[in-house]
Amino acid sequence: MLKVMLVDDEPFILEGMTVLIDWESYGCTIETKASNGEEALEYLRQGDYDLVITDIKMPVMTGIELLQNVREEGISSAYFVILSGYNDFQYAQSAIKYEALDYLLKPVSAKGLIDAIEKVKSKKRIVQGGYTPTLDSYDKAECATVLFKAELDSLISGIEHNNSEEINRSVDELFRKVDEDGVALSERAINVNKNYVVFRLLHLAVELDESINQEVVMMYISDNILTNGTKMGTMLHLKQFAHEYAEYLVSLRSSVSKGVLRDIEKELNEKYAQNITLKDFAAKYYINSSYLGQLFRKQYGMSFREYLNSVRINKAASMLLKSGEKIGLIAENVGYHDTDYFINKFIAIKGCTPSKYRKNGSGIND
Repeated sequence: MLKVMLVDDEPFILEGMTVLIDWESYGCTIETKASNGEEALEYLRQGDYDLVITDIKMPVMTGIELLQNVREEGISSAYFVILSGYNDFQYAQSAIKYEALDYLLKPVSAKGLIDAIEKVKSKKRIVQGGYTPTLDSYDKAECATVLFKAELDSLISGIEHNNSEEINRSVDELFRKVDEDGVALSERAINVNKNYVVFRLLHLAVELDESINQEVVMMYISDNILTNGTKMGTMLHLKQFAHEYAEYLVSLRSSVSKGVLRDIEKELNEKYAQNITLKDFAAKYYINSSYLGQLFRKQYGMSFREYLNSVRINKAASMLLKSGEKIGLIAENVGYHDTDYFINKFIAIKGCTPSKYRKNGSGIND
């Protein structure tokens, strides 16, 4: 089994990574969790680890300083995965310089963790099984008892899809489950559930927009998701927050969509002559083509194809006034291989033939 250390000064990040995947099923055990680089360094001096997953920006000692000390002093042969909320190439350069295995932006996804584990396995070529260490700072049995994962995953799904019925049903089921199990929710139990939800909801926001202020969003979620107390807040409070956060994600998607449309608009103005389709852009920006088509119609009052024709005809109109090129060649230059089709489109958009548009110099009939 791979022995793993998690290092981060944010408790919700540590807890989130702890429960984000089933570490044991991937041949790992979380041996230790540390809150800063100096603490992690002491653990590394005292024992053997296969994988260290550490944040960069931490008090006392940063993740890069931790990695630098480990490499320069030869303290451990553990593989390092560096996490950062800052997409800064200098950090990546430092991580590479000190032989980090990988560099991931926070909040890390389940896939990111799994990929890192597979990379370590590939490098170590270890044989799984035969070793079951104790967990120094994380009691898996305790987490299994207090983490209402199925109910919380259902709630998160409802928030992600802005599904009011699923949100309400999930919250009802969560509170029913708590009452049914008769769980006395200690502060530890509340924090396990709270940190798991904070981690997952922050990840939903960052997936939509990497440039958002993660600290602000994290504090907003943390302050509202589960209040300290014996009942994880009230049912009404949790439902209200869940609906508000679902609407926040909707507005975030809208902002991101507008940014995508601006990027597509810019690209069409540069590559209008190429054979570009809506499906091409949908694949490039990871958006459903039908949804992208709806966004186009809502934003521009026309279909993608109509918008592309409009761009091409406007470019052709400019060429007609600025050059003496033949109409057939101009048609080719803006992406039309059929001159008759080009002329028909030109008339439909400009109200006259290309020849008359050029002759009048304005495209307006006398």
